[in-house]
Amino acid sequence: MPKSFIRETIEVADLVIPDSGLAIVVKKINLKGGFRHMMTQVDLFQDSVPYLTGDPAVGLWMEVGVSPYPILPTEMSFKEPAFTQRMPSAGNDTMLFKAVSAIRPNDFSPFTQFPSVQIASEPSYSWYSNEIYVTLYVHAEPQAVVSQIALSFYLALDNKKADSLEAGLGILREKHEAHCMELMSNGHLTTKAILRGNVFPMWRYGGIRPEFMLRGVGEGGFFLPISTRDEETMVSTPEIRAFVAGSRNMQPYDQAFGTAQVDIPDWLRFNLVEGLVSGAVRDQWPPNKYHDNGNVMML
Repeated sequence: MPKSFIRETIEVADLVIPDSGLAIVVKKINLKGGFRHMMTQVDLFQDSVPYLTGDPAVGLWMEVGVSPYPILPTEMSFKEPAFTQRMPSAGNDTMLFKAVSAIRPNDFSPFTQFPSVQIASEPSYSWYSNEIYVTLYVHAEPQAVVSQIALSFYLALDNKKADSLEAGLGILREKHEAHCMELMSNGHLTTKAILRGNVFPMWRYGGIRPEFMLRGVGEGGFFLPISTRDEETMVSTPEIRAFVAGSRNMQPYDQAFGTAQVDIPDWLRFNLVEGLVSGAVRDQWPPNKYHDNGNVMML
């Protein structure tokens, strides 16, 4: 498989921060088309210590990203209240590599990166676009001047030939993903009680939860397979529906399912006749069938 090794730099002598507080520097690198590119190694090096003429209390922050397409700023805050835009999250499908650092005024700064230093030398993500972008976001006070920005990058790619259909679909997918969501909100708040009830409804610290058993006489006998020669207690439809409703009652996680007063377990709600669960759909359900003499057919 053909491999390629890329060494590039981003060097800016003087960068004036716009009124938004965010300056963007982009470097585009062309690749050969018709290949599936795999990032096998990536490295970032700070060549100089930047100098900031703005308010040191606001600070100077940098985001570095590598992606198949230009990285669009989102509407998510980088650091409230001064910096209200940032790159997409490192776990976003559009990001091949991301690093963030609070730039020190008189020293080299450590970068927090994803993938981490420990795994950045392992094969990670693949893409089909015939280009790759190295993007630098600089956050600082509006109209401040940042001098002597110099960063070096090393990229090792493993390129595998792809047919036109695979490459075309891959590029189309990546273009769609490049239009990233400007505002992301996922995950939901929960409690210990909800987690215990949803994840561990059957257990309580070392023992199986109790369960009701059906009785062989009375109303419960309706649900048992009884021989045609044996008598069977008649149960009305409203009574059956009451039993089904009782089996649906919610119980604490350490108590038996169903309703204790009538000993109805929860599993009665499964495999029931439709009319028992949902009620009659129309006046005659199912419709009566008649013989030629007018008698109702018995099935």
